[in-house]
Amino acid sequence: MYQAFENNDARVNHKNESLLLGKIWPLHPLILVAMIPLLPQSYYLNRGYTKWFHLMSVAYFLTRSAFLRKVLVLQGIGICVGWYSVIPFDWFVDGTFCHVLYRSMPSAMLPHMVQEIPCDDGGGSDCGYVVLSTSTSILMKGVSHVLDIIAHPGLVYLFCGLHRRSGGTLSDIFAWPVIVVAWPVSRTWSVLHSYHNNGALAFWYYGHDVYKLNNLNSYLMSYIAEGVCFSVAILCRLYWDHFEQSPPLLLRKNLVDQKITSMEEEDDDSLPILVRSVTSASMSSMRDASY
Repeated sequence: MYQAFENNDARVNHKNESLLLGKIWPLHPLILVAMIPLLPQSYYLNRGYTKWFHLMSVAYFLTRSAFLRKVLVLQGIGICVGWYSVIPFDWFVDGTFCHVLYRSMPSAMLPHMVQEIPCDDGGGSDCGYVVLSTSTSILMKGVSHVLDIIAHPGLVYLFCGLHRRSGGTLSDIFAWPVIVVAWPVSRTWSVLHSYHNNGALAFWYYGHDVYKLNNLNSYLMSYIAEGVCFSVAILCRLYWDHFEQSPPLLLRKNLVDQKITSMEEEDDDSLPILVRSVTSASMSSMRDASY
């Protein structure tokens, strides 16, 4: 009996904890919006656009907002398309494979993969770098690629799975409200970093303050790929809107056939009885003659 009381108390405590958690989580999105000014600048300033994607992912897990999840799917697709277009571009143009990835890794991993070459002018800037080929560097490179897969397509795949599990479709992701939010977030990142680092407002940021690039044209490739991604989303949305407003081709064909049949019946009904009888008799005679 004492054990039964203990089990009952445990169930009551678990229920109370669940009720308390339900009141705290998920958070209302406006709470996170109000907390943005409290976020340290080091979290979002001179950070890659993927960092913003990760911050928004944290916001989703705190709010469980279905709309934010859709934005993250479209945003993540644009990031993956842009990032994985830069890798072959750098490889073919500069002969560097994933050097941007290796040089963007955490400081604990960076010295094992890349050795920066300081300049002789005493300014403290780097004049070049060497990608190491030691056994440790190979291991760190492998870890870098694993982290890259998790941080880019891995998260997108997770959000796509959650979206499908909730009954969502691709049409929901390529919706106008989602497009209108996802694309300006990308441009906000560029405007902020252009003004912060170059003192000018620009919708597309170019510079060495965020990523360590050999060629700033890598930005151009990324922006073009991202633009193609959003263009496809817009074209799909326009096509689907037109398709939903107009009946499918087969349905339209059936409607036309029904209209023609109805018109023929009306014309037949408008003929005098004698004419219809003569016409019917003539048709019968023609059929008999054919036999």
